[in-house]
Amino acid sequence: MKWRRKMFAAVSSLAVLSAALLAGCGQAPEQETAGTSLSEGGTLLLSVNPEIQIDYNKEGHVTALTGKNEDGKSIVAGYPDYVGKECDDVLEDLIVAINDAGYFIEDIDGHEKNIVLQLEPGSVLPSDDFLEEISASTQAAVKGLSLSSGIVTIDDDDYDPAYAKDGQPSPYITLKKAQEIALTQAGVKSSDAVFDDKEFDHDDGTPIFELEFKANGIEYEYDIDAATGKVLKAEHHIVASSSGTSGQTNDDSDDLDDDADDNWDDANDDRDDDDDDWDDVNDNRDDDDDDWDDVNDDQDDDDDDDDDDDD
Repeated sequence: MKWRRKMFAAVSSLAVLSAALLAGCGQAPEQETAGTSLSEGGTLLLSVNPEIQIDYNKEGHVTALTGKNEDGKSIVAGYPDYVGKECDDVLEDLIVAINDAGYFIEDIDGHEKNIVLQLEPGSVLPSDDFLEEISASTQAAVKGLSLSSGIVTIDDDDYDPAYAKDGQPSPYITLKKAQEIALTQAGVKSSDAVFDDKEFDHDDGTPIFELEFKANGIEYEYDIDAATGKVLKAEHHIVASSSGTSGQTNDDSDDLDDDADDNWDDANDDRDDDDDDWDDVNDNRDDDDDDWDDVNDDQDDDDDDDDDDDD
């Protein structure tokens, strides 16, 4: 009987030990997988109108391209030889391809479209200045194509922690970043802008920031995709004022001032043109005088030769 109790105790201990070992084995791979995923590289989203996901390894070499919308799929389909290239080189190639496809021709509210470079939360940076490098390369590509698009980068610091949950990073950018994107697209300095209204909402399932701001007598209305930073709507109009005299608004006065300035500029341009014509006439006259002097110099030389012969 004692022998049986000893055997039971031994078997029970062995079972407990086995369970503990199995539990430990079950947890270890999860930790290793998480560490491996963070050390493998990261993901960058390029948004113009085409949206293209760029996956890269820890050295910054591109491993995959994925079109996130139909326009993006079309661009990726025409660019097969990207694997192993540097991330900044691939970005330059993609910007050229997007331009060749005509996507920069369609402007947003009179301005060429922003180029948004969005780093996925948790992505590993191949170097400390990785974002600065790819932004500079993208800007070089833009300049080389004679475009004026603004470059906006979104990194880990630009996501709103208020929307993080269940241990996952926030999928939405901050209001501050959305405002920066709107101002960049509008070509307005932050020091000139006053935001009157700012809301976070969902439009047909799309999370958006609805922004209204004024700058330099113009009112702007912008909708920014809170997930991608893409400009979804952009409008502007002149702000009317009723503080003018005799039924005339400040805008009317400004228009009159602008017309006066334009007329002044035209008048001065015409005067400058007249001055240029006067200079041309006088230059021609001086040239004629020089020719006359040359003729007379030649004549004097001939007279001197005749005098020498007489001697």
